[in-house]
Amino acid sequence: MPQVMTKQEIENRFPDEWILVIDPDTGPDLEIRSGVVAAHSKDRDEIDRKALELRPRRSAIWFNGDPPLDMVIVL
Repeated sequence: MPQVMTKQEIENRFPDEWILVIDPDTGPDLEIRSGVVAAHSKDRDEIDRKALELRPRRSAIWFNGDPPLDMVIVL
């Protein structure tokens, strides 16, 4: 059975990687508090493929580290 991890545990375990969390527990501000890590990788495309494969009802993806200089962030 997949293990629920806190955001701090996730960030400590997977530095400088993209992280896909399914069924995230969020606070009223929508900040992620915990969830199940479904995938992690230095390659964002790998994370996107896994998300398309799993098609989770609720998920969150973020980069755990300083963004590379050539990364463009769109909000």
